[in-house]
Amino acid sequence: MRAIFMGTPAFAVHSLDTIINKGVEVVLVITQEDKKQGRKMKLEMSDVKKRALELNLEVYQPHSVRSEESVQKIKDLAPDFIVETAYGQYIPKEIIDIPKYGIINVHPSLLPKYRGATPINQAILNGDTVTGVTTMQVDEGMDTGDIILSDEIEIDATDTAQTLSEKLAVLSEKTLGNTINMLHLGIPLNAKPQDDSLATNTTLITKEMGHIDYTKSADEIINHIRGYQPWPCAYSFLNDKSLKIYSAVSTGIKSKQAPGTVVSSDKALIVSTGTNDIIINELQLAGKNRMNTSDFLRGNKIEIGTVLK
Repeated sequence: MRAIFMGTPAFAVHSLDTIINKGVEVVLVITQEDKKQGRKMKLEMSDVKKRALELNLEVYQPHSVRSEESVQKIKDLAPDFIVETAYGQYIPKEIIDIPKYGIINVHPSLLPKYRGATPINQAILNGDTVTGVTTMQVDEGMDTGDIILSDEIEIDATDTAQTLSEKLAVLSEKTLGNTINMLHLGIPLNAKPQDDSLATNTTLITKEMGHIDYTKSADEIINHIRGYQPWPCAYSFLNDKSLKIYSAVSTGIKSKQAPGTVVSSDKALIVSTGTNDIIINELQLAGKNRMNTSDFLRGNKIEIGTVLK
């Protein structure tokens, strides 16, 4: 069988490897254009492009996959199916209709829950304990296509968006692999329509969303810290300096101080919230390295009563 793969970030590399491992001929890899990244704004390839080049696969990086050139290129290759994982562009009907078996999308949630671009973050922000991976047949909507297969995974209390993404990427190999097995064996996919009444949507994340609101509950703040790693990272302001916070736990005790107030800063940094106080375990003050809070406090005094804003 012949396939085209569309994907961009590290998560999607697992899908590309799965297609290859299943003996499918990948005739083209479509990924986003190289982008300037980092402080030096160096032009960087996507993770999928790097992997495709390692595998000696043809790479195509259209500015818009909806262009006439892109559509014609895909038509000329006549793939049996296309797999799309976090590609990052809207795929038009002209392309959806090309492959015999359509376009199979790999989505890191249990659809119809968490449609959209940030399902992994949202699952943690909401305090979910279970999530998963779904394969579906792409239609013209945003993650609204019929469901083929899904697999579940537990979310650990210490998972961040980054660690959960890594776990789901591994799980996606199973879900996509079984989907491709069905095609190999000629088993009908029998995709089932999503129940739109159960659908929830996610939105793109902005840097400002990382700002911590200490009037919220301890659990909500801890989920906020976990859900916004590695980007934009949860943050507060300490004496007008940005303070990134990477890890925190609840004390189970509520102080009488206003939310955001430092109630202890001896060997641990304890801050009040809308409910129980939290212990901040790992942080990074602007201009300094990321470190354990205990190490930070040895060289940086924070007065009790200081308010994190």
